[in-house]
Amino acid sequence: MNSLTSWGQPPPTFAAYPAPAVYTGRRHPPKLYPHTAAWRFRTRIREVAQQRPNFAGHYVLATWGCGAECLSYVIVDVTSGHVYFNDVTVCCWGGLVPDSFQPIRFRLTSQLIIFQGLLGEEGSQGPHYYKFHKGRLIALS
Repeated sequence: MNSLTSWGQPPPTFAAYPAPAVYTGRRHPPKLYPHTAAWRFRTRIREVAQQRPNFAGHYVLATWGCGAECLSYVIVDVTSGHVYFNDVTVCCWGGLVPDSFQPIRFRLTSQLIIFQGLLGEEGSQGPHYYKFHKGRLIALS
């Protein structure tokens, strides 16, 4: 990762965007509605919602492939069952990458999410830094 972001500042850190306390209560089933983008992936999303939180305290973030060098993702709030599905893919990170490479990086204890590659097959290669807050991805730039 670069030592400075494209806007000339040090990159955001996971510690700078702490999450609320980790949720350990009952997991609620995902709220899925016909004729939505998330509905097409309802089987995978239902599986995801059974997992323990792995992102921002009380969310499960899961990815799946959508082609060569392409990932889709979903964020499920296990406290409410709300599903945050963004049909913008992460792709095209290109070239040789180490086995440890993660196109989407996140932590249980942080609201920060980092995308490496193109978002929706457009723009710059990244990294792209976002804060997940109140169900929205907010670009940090």
